Amino acid sequence: MKRMRATVWKWRRWIVAGVVVLALFFVFMGVFADRLVEPVLKQRLHALIIKGSDSLYTYTLGDLNTDVLGGHAEILDLDIKVDSTRFRQLKAANALPAVTVEVQMAKGHINGLGVLPLLFSKRLALHEFVSTDADVRFIRHIGQSSAPEDAPLWKSIRPALTRITVDHVNLNGIKLLYRYADTSQSMKIQFDTCYAYFKDIRVDSAAMADTNRIFLAKEATMRFRDLKYRSRDSVNKLKAEEVLYSSSRRLLEVKDFKIQPTRKDPEEFYAWIGRQKVMNTVEFDRAVLSGFRFDRFLHNETIQADSAHVEGVRSSLFLDKTKPLDLKSKIGQYPHQQLLRASSIVRLPRVVVRDAAIVYTERGEQTGEKGALGLRGISGVITNVTNDPALIRADNRLVANLKGQILGSSPIAVNLTLFLDSASGRFTAGGRVQHVSAPQLNGLAGSLAATRLQSFDMRQLDFSMSGDDFTARGAVRMKYSNLAVVLQKVDEETGKVEQKKFFTKLLNRFVLHNSNPGTNGVERTAEGVVYNRLTSQSFFGLIWKTIFKGMQDVMMKRDELKVVPQT
Repeated sequence: MKRMRATVWKWRRWIVAGVVVLALFFVFMGVFADRLVEPVLKQRLHALIIKGSDSLYTYTLGDLNTDVLGGHAEILDLDIKVDSTRFRQLKAANALPAVTVEVQMAKGHINGLGVLPLLFSKRLALHEFVSTDADVRFIRHIGQSSAPEDAPLWKSIRPALTRITVDHVNLNGIKLLYRYADTSQSMKIQFDTCYAYFKDIRVDSAAMADTNRIFLAKEATMRFRDLKYRSRDSVNKLKAEEVLYSSSRRLLEVKDFKIQPTRKDPEEFYAWIGRQKVMNTVEFDRAVLSGFRFDRFLHNETIQADSAHVEGVRSSLFLDKTKPLDLKSKIGQYPHQQLLRASSIVRLPRVVVRDAAIVYTERGEQTGEKGALGLRGISGVITNVTNDPALIRADNRLVANLKGQILGSSPIAVNLTLFLDSASGRFTAGGRVQHVSAPQLNGLAGSLAATRLQSFDMRQLDFSMSGDDFTARGAVRMKYSNLAVVLQKVDEETGKVEQKKFFTKLLNRFVLHNSNPGTNGVERTAEGVVYNRLTSQSFFGLIWKTIFKGMQDVMMKRDELKVVPQT
């Protein structure tokens, strides 16, 4: 019995001694290991920033505090900037990366720091990196190549580091700026708040070869809030409530987007511009790019996705024709011609538009009154939106098929084909408008053309045309009845609108057909309509003028015009 008690006491002494030794070991680790780990971690950080960038960056570090027992480290006041001397050298050699980054971070936290791999195998292994206080600036360099292929990041950091692994990176509420290095470029986008999560970051040969990784991460989710942008000439400003990107779903989503003139008041806008120029405000509720290739946008600013869906688009256009004419040529400014000149490569096989609305308002030159033309409920599909020469060689047509309502409730269907390989802006257009009455048109015609329709019932209008930079040729069919027009004039002294009774009678009796088909049952059509474009005329202005000329051919009594006095 006594021997058993002695044995128990003996084991107790060994256990107590072991606990004391273990405690002393942890005290040793707490006192000395931190002093050992901190300089090693600083060396690894130095190798990552300096060697990993081919000395492109320089940095300052306020402090680095480690807690080895807790596997924790705190980084304070880290400031990473581009070294100007090395920048000029790489630029001269055309060896700058497509995008450089500058970072100001007040505080960052490392959790789950792998001490043994750091000390003995030159591996930097982290479970998590977190920062809530950072300012990140991305600067794009036009015409520069990516980093040299013979010196990728995983080779550049050797022998100081053989591998870097980070399980999670959380960036919460940081500020983000994206701009061009060349200040003459207009692109400058700022996000007031950015939330980003990156999973499974690896810096090794296998990860560098994996094109599906974003910022070397297997999975990336980024949410940007309060986007702000102002054009270089300060004419327009842009904002968006939220931009979301998910690499796992390969999806880019933009919510509550709006681009508008910097001077929103028409009087201020035209006092500043001083000529006839369309004020254009565009906004949409939501746009989703599925299959979006973020890596290609990052490296060469290519906008590529499998498809795009845009919902709730609202475009408001206003033109004051009482202002001096803008005689600047618009030749070469068709939509597809501007797409071909875009600085970014665009590859969108399919764009789906839902519930769009376009309202064009014009202040008439003669009356000074406003008239509005509205298209609402527009939905449809646009295919082959691209300026990639290889894709254009395979299919040279951008096709848009859209349906909606015009002038309130009248159905309209339009199809456009834009030939992307045409140097002269070749296009074809066709469409149909149904069920339009006089009250619908008077809001537009009465204000803009000093003309009022007393009565008019259009059952259907069909049009087709082809055109280029200078001319449009087409055909128009229009079935209508009860056409009666009132000509008006503005009294220069009183400003009142008065009816031109004599010319109104002449116009309705001798110039215009009351209906089509006429009393003889024969339907008149306008074939071979030709309209020569004014150099200052827009693409859609040319289409409308060609249609209107065809409508005139259908409505007017050409033979009787020879004997009617000129007005």
